[in-house]
Amino acid sequence: MKAEPVLRRSPDAQLTAMRRQWPDFEGRRLGDGTLVWQGPLRPKAQLYTIFICWHPVTMSLPYVIVDDPPLRPRPGGAFAEIPHLIFYAEKPEQSGLCLFDPEGREWSPADLIAETTVLWTAEWLTYYELWHMTGEWLAPGVGYESVARMMRADAKAVKAVLDDVH
Repeated sequence: MKAEPVLRRSPDAQLTAMRRQWPDFEGRRLGDGTLVWQGPLRPKAQLYTIFICWHPVTMSLPYVIVDDPPLRPRPGGAFAEIPHLIFYAEKPEQSGLCLFDPEGREWSPADLIAETTVLWTAEWLTYYELWHMTGEWLAPGVGYESVARMMRADAKAVKAVLDDVH
């Protein structure tokens, strides 16, 4: 029995959808095929600048960073205590947002980043703002751990992109 082919949106489809739905985001394809975007997002009170990268072959999920203002722990806390974060120990400010349950298959390459990842980022940032006010992560989530772990293959690809363009 043959395995079903993995459906995926083309890089051009991803770039076009982002331009159409999020015109304030600047997007481009790097020479190695990685797609990157940077743009403003205001989920509630605060305006953020976010950075998204995704390589259709080497990364299983898009990786999202908050550029400005940078994420910060609660007073007296540590960066690694920020809930639902893909912690990047070497450069904590480049830690990614944990937007997906990898085991739940919530995102696939057939999905448009413009219709999923950006909206989920806005939702994550809303809960981040509430966490700063209340001290409790009020979003539903998977598990109790505050720091998500990235697959090794993704970690290597993300690190290469961040070293090159971020």
